[in-house]
Order: sequence, then structure tokens, then C-alpha cells
Amino acid sequence: MRMLRLLLLGVFAVAAVSFAVANRHVVRFMLDPLSGPQGSYFIEAPLFFYLFGALILGFIMGALATWTSQGRWRRAARQRAEEVSRLKRETERLTRHLRVMERAPQIRAFVASQEAENERPLIH
Repeated sequence: MRMLRLLLLGVFAVAAVSFAVANRHVVRFMLDPLSGPQGSYFIEAPLFFYLFGALILGFIMGALATWTSQGRWRRAARQRAEEVSRLKRETERLTRHLRVMERAPQIRAFVASQEAENERPLIH
């Protein structure tokens, strides 16, 4: 699986480098479209810079949209984890109580034997 991932990453890297080499001519990006072609607010950079920037921006926006839309599922998972933790604590408490209750006849017999020996009650 790791080799397949590295192979796909290598193919993608070769494709990205060849794309960048093929689109390396400088393009003017106008920041003020109303000023016309001779505007004073522009950035000049190679075309692949804009295309990779748009790709990265799209990836970030998609990741953010996915993360925000899955908020209810993360909240539900967090609530379920808290519920499981609470139920585990309750199970442990009840298990300890059950062990004490299982030993209750032995404890009562011990107390009764001690009372018989001492002629005075240990438990009031």
C-alpha cells in the first residue's frame, strides 16, 4: 500500500513539474478590473503560480467546508464517548458493590463469631 502511494505521488509530482514548465510564461493578474489593461494594481507571475495557488486555495476551502459540515458528527462522537466513560464508571462501581454483596454472608458470619467471643456486639 505504501509503495502504491509513493508511486502515485511520484506520478503526480512529475505531472506537476511538467505542467509548471509548460506554463512558465508571465501573466498579469489585475487586482482592479475597472481600471483597464493599464491599471496600477496588478501582480505579474508565471501562469503555473496562479494555477497552483487556485488549486491550493480550492483544497483549503474544501477541507474547511468538510470540517464544518462534519461538526455535528464530531459532537455526537464526543457525547457518545462521554456516555461510554460514564457507563464504565458506573459498571465499575456496581461491580465493586456486587463483590461486597457476594461476601456479605461471610462478613455477617465473621461478625457473629466475634460477637459470640466478645459477648458484645461489634455492629450496632
